[in-house]
Amino acid sequence: MKLKPLIGRMQHIPWMMSHLNYYLYLNARILARGVPLRELLILKYPFFMSDAKIPPLLSVDITDACDLACVYCNNPLFPHPRTMMSDATVDCLLKQLEHSGINRVRIGGGEPTLHPKFASIMKDLADRTRFLSVVTNGQWKDPAFAEQLIRSGLGFIEVSVDAGGAEVYEKSRPNASYERLLTNLRMLCEARDKLHSKAIIKVRLMLRPSTMHLEREESRMLKRYCDCVHPQWLMKHPESDYDDDVFMQHSIAANQIPVCSVPYRDLQVRPDGRIPLCPAKGCSIYPEKQQFIGDVSSKSLLDIWNGKEMKEIRLAHRTRKGEVLQECLGCHYG
Repeated sequence: MKLKPLIGRMQHIPWMMSHLNYYLYLNARILARGVPLRELLILKYPFFMSDAKIPPLLSVDITDACDLACVYCNNPLFPHPRTMMSDATVDCLLKQLEHSGINRVRIGGGEPTLHPKFASIMKDLADRTRFLSVVTNGQWKDPAFAEQLIRSGLGFIEVSVDAGGAEVYEKSRPNASYERLLTNLRMLCEARDKLHSKAIIKVRLMLRPSTMHLEREESRMLKRYCDCVHPQWLMKHPESDYDDDVFMQHSIAANQIPVCSVPYRDLQVRPDGRIPLCPAKGCSIYPEKQQFIGDVSSKSLLDIWNGKEMKEIRLAHRTRKGEVLQECLGCHYG
């Protein structure tokens, strides 16, 4: 199917307004955990605010391994062997979080639940931040693992799902089972209620051009298994050849420099402890496109966040000037 280009960032405004209840619900819960309002505003409106001295969000990839081979993702193209974050790197991260003042940590991958010490790492992180979240494919083989997730202290569990029912889901995600997904979501809700947890369970519903019309129907069905459903466009990944029935970001189609908010709101830690200039520079499958500016074991997170490289890219995106922007051509993270 021909790619369906997006008009641009202005399309996100009516999209957000049509899903306002979701944003209000989630942000109210985050504020209740003690996360400052200013940090939430920077996530959405960084160009209207001064730069934060502390990362509003720390994204930690504890592994780049994954048990699925999603057709639209660049992860299956990563070289092997894959990396699990070591005990030493985890310890360095935990020590830094004790004194950094970082309020929000998001755990990703790869598939983070594959890490053999996932539960213990989550518990330790939960003790050192106000709001801990995880993004998972929900395909863990042992349904009892759902209780471990809830007991770990996570405040937000986000499960990624493709719209279109079992056929589209399993075709899009080789090695995945739609039946297992629904079972795990049900077990997750039951464990949350049993343990009287306040964790939010969210489904991220990935929409293709051909499944946009299913949003309301599938959202109603999936809400039986979670607290909220948030639709998201399935975008063409610039490092993947897959282009069947996906949306194309305008900056990629036009080979333009995107208007990017990532450097103002998100600092990423890779499984080996290295910190990239931005997630796109850390997750690229091409070594020549990677760019790392520090390591959690040898440099302070706050020093990196407030360092020369981060300040340079933030200023460049504010002014739309600077040679560093040339490396952002065609990027999909913006």
